[in-house]
Amino acid sequence: MLSGVAAVLAASLSIGGVGASPAVPDAAATMSRIAGITSLDVDLTPLRGITGVSLLSGLSQLSLGDLGAYVAEYPTQIEGLLAAPPAAAKVSGWWGALRPAERASLLAGAPRVVGNLEGIPFRERSRANLRYLGQTIADAETELEDAADPVAQERLIRELAVLGEVRKSLQPSPGGPKRSLVLLDTEGGGRAAIALGNPDTARYVDYLVPGMNHGVQEQIVNWSATAEALYTEQVAVLDEHRKTRPTDAAGSVATIAWIGYQTPDLFSVGGLDRAERGADMLERSWLGLQSSRTGDDPFLSVFAHSYGSTVSLVALSRGSVGVDAFVMVGSPGSAVQSVDSLDVPAANVYVGEADWDPAVNSAFFGSDPGAASYGARTLGVTGATDPLTGRWLEGSVGHNEYFKPGSESLHNMALIGTDNGRLVTNGSE
Repeated sequence: MLSGVAAVLAASLSIGGVGASPAVPDAAATMSRIAGITSLDVDLTPLRGITGVSLLSGLSQLSLGDLGAYVAEYPTQIEGLLAAPPAAAKVSGWWGALRPAERASLLAGAPRVVGNLEGIPFRERSRANLRYLGQTIADAETELEDAADPVAQERLIRELAVLGEVRKSLQPSPGGPKRSLVLLDTEGGGRAAIALGNPDTARYVDYLVPGMNHGVQEQIVNWSATAEALYTEQVAVLDEHRKTRPTDAAGSVATIAWIGYQTPDLFSVGGLDRAERGADMLERSWLGLQSSRTGDDPFLSVFAHSYGSTVSLVALSRGSVGVDAFVMVGSPGSAVQSVDSLDVPAANVYVGEADWDPAVNSAFFGSDPGAASYGARTLGVTGATDPLTGRWLEGSVGHNEYFKPGSESLHNMALIGTDNGRLVTNGSE
């Protein structure tokens, strides 16, 4: 009898093709009819042939026990789902239609799925990823105790090192904003993103996209601190503007320290392969934010450093998703010829180039974004007086001082991220 039910289930979930909208209600209805049976020893193999939203719909109707069994028995299916996920808008619609009990079951039984599907609100994703982080650390520690193979030992030690840095990056600074884990992938060198503030509700949301040698293990702690420096400066900007301009719109801030791609090292930085793959991930993330906040879009800014600007330029030139403001600092060049090719308002594209930065003016990957012909606005980075407060803002030198607290560069970024680009200094004052 169970095999017959499984056949009906498989046929129902396959109707209409992968992720076709008419199939989702039918799949959910079929799974609901056998919900009482799935708590028994059900043959879960028919789910192996299902992908996309149809698979998500099927998983959401399994009992907690069967859901955990499926995740454990078919990890390649989960990996395939996350590697080629449904569109964020479809995920958002699926998640919004679930009952609270179904969401809770998925979070408990498949935290990796919930935590890393774009389109699910960040709050739920963080809860799931924190659970997945704890489980993965515990499993790796147990496996390491029993591992005899040196290769396996090395892999587990490396994985635990990455996860340990992720856990460390989640610790808030004294008086600092709450941090959440909105992306966690342990494959390869790992991918992760730490949000400061609440991206689900913030009026102003920023993505910080890093460049070379910014792997998770090496830099997630520092990159999260950088995101907090920008967060703090933006809050200060908003507070100051409320004093002098009471009619200005108020709003909260969220910054996301995004290491969502395999950043290059010295041996792989010469090509665009990682930029292309990183752009894929970045597009998905922006679309996920937009899909989960339909009707309440934030002012979305991207701050890209070094090779991260190359990644962001690729993403913004494809035409699938746009942002409200884009800042490049320390850029090694652009395959895009001008701001006119970017899905960003031309007046909100900025480029900062510090003295003694060897990457700028190199045009290594094509056009120099700092050239007048490119059309980007100049971001002052050499030091200036804040016209609003009279405070002196320090200059930035070299490739790694653009986000330095107290600098003209960071203050200008905070102005841009809070939709105050009209006040940006450009080095000519």
